[in-house]
Formats: sequence, structure tokens, C-alpha cells
Amino acid sequence: MAMSKSAQAAYKKAVKAKKKKKRGHWLLIQKGDSFKEIVSKIITQIACVVLAGCILILGNEARLMLANFRLNSSLQTIVKDFSTVVSDAVGGDKLTPAAEKLLQLNPDTVGWVVIDGTNVNLPVVQRKTPDGNEYYLTRSFDGSSNKAGTIFLDYRATLNAKERSENLVLYGHNQRDKSMFGDLAQYKHNIEFYKAHPTVTFCSNYRTDVYKIFAMFVTPVEPYQTSDGFIFDYHNYINFDDNSDYDTFYNLAMERTQIITGVDIKYGDEFLTLSTCSNEFEPSRFVVIARKVRKGEDASVDTSAAYVNPNAKEPEWDVIYGR
Repeated sequence: MAMSKSAQAAYKKAVKAKKKKKRGHWLLIQKGDSFKEIVSKIITQIACVVLAGCILILGNEARLMLANFRLNSSLQTIVKDFSTVVSDAVGGDKLTPAAEKLLQLNPDTVGWVVIDGTNVNLPVVQRKTPDGNEYYLTRSFDGSSNKAGTIFLDYRATLNAKERSENLVLYGHNQRDKSMFGDLAQYKHNIEFYKAHPTVTFCSNYRTDVYKIFAMFVTPVEPYQTSDGFIFDYHNYINFDDNSDYDTFYNLAMERTQIITGVDIKYGDEFLTLSTCSNEFEPSRFVVIARKVRKGEDASVDTSAAYVNPNAKEPEWDVIYGR
């Protein structure tokens, strides 16, 4: 008996579905696939590879972040009484108990940096070799490979029991999870954050000093990012040859600072500079500069007169973005 057209169509559809079910695979290209099916599977395969790669990358980053967090947490536990221990240190050539512990774990240890109420509560290392400013960019405090790196002191600086450079420049990554120096970005044009965190404590292996923040700014790194080719090379002001050199450093910092803090500066003051990558453009840096509390000076800061600087020298956006 001849089938009707509708029956024939239904039969062909059923046969096709049966064959597809028999051979069909949503991802693998097989004999009998149509051109459309082949293209679709190729696209799906590519998407799966990309997805798997992204999962692996994100998983590895999460693993490294967790490893770095655990390491720094364990170090904080080791020196949990750090502030109590170092408060009794008045200088000299005797290591603090906390420094002795850290030096046993890493002989490159030169101190610990803290901004109360932030994630900046970290060990500081220094490698006195030509590659000293690169080595810890991708290594944790324990020497393991880690993109978060470790906070490190410029390799050209001097910091020991008898001598220290006039400007200690510390570098650290601007991590997305706000670890390392990631919290520094909160100072950007943020008067309330500054008022809540106006000081930085730096504990060397021998003593503790409090520093009052007086400048914070975003700055370009390469001469081509400015119209005149001038770059404020704050990181090269490690020791000051004379009063003029000192004034240049101070004036360039004050010209750019986003917040006028009211902290006074005078020749002979010592500085702590915190430097991290910024996210406005590439390459750029966000810099926080503080001066050491003088002998006999109150370490507290009167922030009532601080204000956002309306005349701060900003990066030349037209040059940077090519407008």
C-alpha cells in the first residue's frame, strides 16, 4: 500500500532522527554530518577549548592568590606580637625578635610595612643585586613562583643597623583582590580614606618608625607619555645630595599630590615611598609618599585641615590617549 505524502515525510524524518541518534555526537564530527553540523561542531569545539583554558587560568590564579594569602597570614601569625615587640626597640644593632624569625625564613628580609585597617600588613625584602628590582616581582616571600610577588625595597637603598637611605622606596603589585599594595588605590582623591589612614608604619629589622603621608598621585612612566618628555623619577630620589635636590623632590611631589594633607616637611626629613601599578593607563604608577615622624614629635596626624587638591598636576591625558 502506497503511503501518503505526509506519512512519507514522517517516515523520512523518523529514519533521519534514528540515524542521527545512532551516530550523532554533539561535539565530535562524524560521517554523515551535514556542512552546517560540521561548522557548528567546530565552533563548539573551539568554544570548549577556550572555556577550558579560561577555567585553568582562573583556577591557577585563584590557587596562587590563596597560596599567597595563606603564606602572608602565617607570617602575620609569626609576628602577631610584632608591634609589641618592636615598640621597645630604640634602634641600635640588635635585631628585633620578630626580625630574627623572619630572617630565618628568608635572609633577604629587611622589615615589615603596615597601614592599619588595610591589607598592607606585609613583610619587606631586598635583593642587593642588579636584578633586585625584578626578582621579587614574581616570587613569594618563601621563594616560590607567584604573580603576586613580595613587597621589596629598591636594591640601591641602604638599610641596616648603622645606616639607612633618606628615601626608602618600596614596590608592590596592585592586586585585584586588594592584597599586596592593592589597597593603596583607595587613597585616590579619597579624602575620607586618607583621614582614616594618614600614617604608614615601617618596622626595619632593628627599629620601628611611623611615617606621615603627605603626597599621593598617579604618574606616567615613559617620556613619550608627556608633551615635554619629563617624568618625575621619584624612585631615583633615594639619597639627597643637597638642599636643592631635596627641594626638587618635595616640590614635584606637592605639585602632583591629589590631597593636601597639611603635613609639614623640612630639609633633613626622611621619607618612605610606596609605589604600585595604576590602572588609568599602561604603564602608570600610583605613588604614596610619607615622611618619618621626627624625634620627639607626636605620631598622630591632625587631618581636619586636609582637602582634595583642585590644582593637582594630572597626567597629560590628551598625550596619553592620543587626542
